[in-house]
Amino acid sequence: MVVPTRDALADHGRRYAQRLREAGTEVRLSEYPGARHGFLTLPGVEPQAGAAQAEISEFLREALASTSI
Repeated sequence: MVVPTRDALADHGRRYAQRLREAGTEVRLSEYPGARHGFLTLPGVEPQAGAAQAEISEFLREALASTSI
């Protein structure tokens, strides 16, 4: 999960990650200090958008590489 810290919903994201963990689901939580709600859609405007997008892409590459179809 990606949580921008300057988002009014940041605490909801953290609590959701915690509840998933409590339910036995593996969760990776990354917080982006100073990032605002919707920052992922603003590369070139929000400085951390590119790093967050790269993190998500890498996670998906790893997850999809480890699945067998």
